[in-house]
Amino acid sequence: MLNFEIFEKLDDRCLNSFEELIPNSYFNFFQNYDYLEHLILEEDSEIKIVAIYDNKKIIAILPLEIKRYFIFKILQWIGTKRSDFCNPILSKNFHSCINNENFISLWKKILEKIGGYDLIFLNNQLSKVGDCENPFVKHLKAIKFSKIHQINLPNNFQKFLKNQKTKDKKKYYEIHRTIIKLKKLNDKFDVFFDIKKLPNEKISFRQIIENKKNQLKSKGIKHNLDEKFIKVFTKLINKRKREDTKFFITSLKVENEDISSCFGIIFDKTFYYYIPFIQSNNHNKFKPGKILTLKLIEWCIENKIKFFDFGLGEEKYKEYFSNNTLDLYRFVEHKNLFGKLLLFLMKIIYYNKSFQ
Repeated sequence: MLNFEIFEKLDDRCLNSFEELIPNSYFNFFQNYDYLEHLILEEDSEIKIVAIYDNKKIIAILPLEIKRYFIFKILQWIGTKRSDFCNPILSKNFHSCINNENFISLWKKILEKIGGYDLIFLNNQLSKVGDCENPFVKHLKAIKFSKIHQINLPNNFQKFLKNQKTKDKKKYYEIHRTIIKLKKLNDKFDVFFDIKKLPNEKISFRQIIENKKNQLKSKGIKHNLDEKFIKVFTKLINKRKREDTKFFITSLKVENEDISSCFGIIFDKTFYYYIPFIQSNNHNKFKPGKILTLKLIEWCIENKIKFFDFGLGEEKYKEYFSNNTLDLYRFVEHKNLFGKLLLFLMKIIYYNKSFQ
């Protein structure tokens, strides 16, 4: 029999639910308890963490919140504004416990119990969570609006190159060009790939973010890299609890100058290519961003990382290096006239069919 419980704060009982489900579940970095905890501490929202049970056995956790935007209240995933991916945490046997009919019935009951919102906006949902289909994509009328690129990494770098060449010669040509540019760069300058684990007393996370913000500003691109974002990750870096979570800053140095860098995360044998940025316009003709990406892939393979995740964004270079894609979905539904008005405004502002 399916039932659920809603936690409105991170107390011991809520933590126990996470600890019971996590060892036998699918989730990614953006749904791990440490990350959610720091987000909740920094954000002003109503927490609605839903634990779903099948015959008293926990099979899923839905990390939800009600967030106020002006006069509107939106039911969304915790950290929607700051997370690449927003998904439920699912038991590995989740779909053997639940089907389309009883999921929809259970979801309606959960929404009735939560109440107090105008619009449901479940954004940035992967089509699959680990090896499990996302029920909010499978069973609800979610809309595909983008995709992400990933690499299933082999056990050696030469095999990766060979696989890419076999799969798509046109895409491999771009990798081959990157290798040639790296060779030419090496012939002219002293080139070094540098990787440092954080925390590091010589490296300021705040400065990393300021560098990225400056790059985005120069291109006129909006971002969510605000003070709260900096606080969340500064605390995570300095006070992380999980041993399988590691933070790195990687750089391509030319004549001891940082040219291209990336703030990355390793979580559960996955490298998240999270915040790449260019630090100098010197040597742009050699495409240092692509060179750094290639060196990072090689480093991940050498360190037995299984997956390389490029995160949000469909930039062309990600397609060249990847060998797998996952679709991104959003689910939007209004509850009342306020929600209907907000949805109408969102369609006007974004002029995007993925809100239809």
